[in-house]
Amino acid sequence: MATVGVCLIVKDEEELLGRALGGLSFADEIVVVDTGSTDSTKEIAARFTDKIYDYTWRDDFAAARNYSFSKGTADYLMWLDADDVVTRENAEKLARLKETVTEDVVYCLYDAAFDADGKPVFSYYRERLVRRDPRAKWVGFVHECIAPFGKTTKSDIRIEHRPSGRKNKAGRNLEIYKKAIARGTELNARDLFYYGRELVFNGFREEGIAVIREALRKPDAFYVNCIEGLNTIAEAEISLKNPEKAKKSYLESFLFGEPRARALNGIGRLSAEAGALKEAVFWFKAALNARDHSSEGDFERAEERALIPYIELSAALWRLGDYEGAKEAHLKAKELNPRHPSVIFNEKFFDR
Repeated sequence: MATVGVCLIVKDEEELLGRALGGLSFADEIVVVDTGSTDSTKEIAARFTDKIYDYTWRDDFAAARNYSFSKGTADYLMWLDADDVVTRENAEKLARLKETVTEDVVYCLYDAAFDADGKPVFSYYRERLVRRDPRAKWVGFVHECIAPFGKTTKSDIRIEHRPSGRKNKAGRNLEIYKKAIARGTELNARDLFYYGRELVFNGFREEGIAVIREALRKPDAFYVNCIEGLNTIAEAEISLKNPEKAKKSYLESFLFGEPRARALNGIGRLSAEAGALKEAVFWFKAALNARDHSSEGDFERAEERALIPYIELSAALWRLGDYEGAKEAHLKAKELNPRHPSVIFNEKFFDR
């Protein structure tokens, strides 16, 4: 049977660390690397492990992750954040996995957002268990990852990201990027993609668009990042009141791979806002037929392929005078999520 060590890097996580460590019944060792806590983080960690190490923070998440992995001795090393949760069901799956795992890298689903009923609405695959091997090296000082190596597999095991919301991390990553650039660090395509997104998300939309465009021109640009980057550009252009530029960016994403539901819905909304309702219906129906690309590394929301286009279809069809079709689309949306605010609003509208 393989052994598994869980490795965390933490700072001032007294609120959530006990919850994270308390779900690791499958773990053969727990490694906690503290990067400068001033609260009771280390005291809480000591209830679960004696492998607690201090590490001087250097604005480099990959370096800190690599240090945590260097302290692990198990056959497989698994990363976790203090605001992540391993449920009992998934802990049991991990325990069973130890009996059969032979691959070098195991990808698990990362549930990053949930609806009002606690159902995950935004999930994507991340490398989660990695064989302790010299090839298992974290790269990327922000949005770090391990480059795939050896034999890989995807699992149905899920890790939940459940932050409390009390810890303000806004602007942290952007500040790290700016410091790195000031030091003369050269950004590769992946770095530029994430830096551009951080700029957009922090309100520097025009600068962020330019940086993502620079990433697209790099020969090492990953097609999934190109698609995601163009969707981000489109949404930034919408907020800048540039609908035609937004539509072109959505359409440009088709050059890098099969159209994603997010872009199809985006074009549909732009069409509806321009009064091109039949065109809008076409795009929303296309979104309903879009495939799930999360296994390729996409940051996809399942609701973009079902709930959202049904809601949008209901409104567009009603405006076209197809009242029966509009009601049918609403009922489909209601089946998927009766507590969604738009579904509740439409239910009252159709009951008038």
